[in-house]
Amino acid sequence: MSDRNTNIEPNTVDAIVRLLMLTVYADRVQKPQEMSAVLRLIPRLQVFADGGFFSDLQNLDALILVFDQEIRELMDESSLADEIETAIGLIDSPILIPMVLAAMRDIANADHEYHLAENAIIERAARTWGVPL
Repeated sequence: MSDRNTNIEPNTVDAIVRLLMLTVYADRVQKPQEMSAVLRLIPRLQVFADGGFFSDLQNLDALILVFDQEIRELMDESSLADEIETAIGLIDSPILIPMVLAAMRDIANADHEYHLAENAIIERAARTWGVPL
């Protein structure tokens, strides 16, 4: 993100959606309440998106499905730690960080079962971004 532009880069959009989906899968289960939270929260970032990344729900659904499939495949092969670190590292906007952190918390609380794995991702993000919890 440049100082002259308040729009987020495509790789940041991808990182945000990926990180939110990783929060959904932190406990290795996709729960409907958490997916509903993702679908409710991501469009709020549209104000920052340049070029219509969230121009309609069909594009948003397609992006979520891509990451959903990728993360499901990765779950069988790894702990997702590298994916989490990469996504967190791509988000560096002081405007977006609190919004993304709040979205992660909302997703983790959506099913009323706050898991240690969800907490670990949120704490890792907050620590990396230098944001107190």
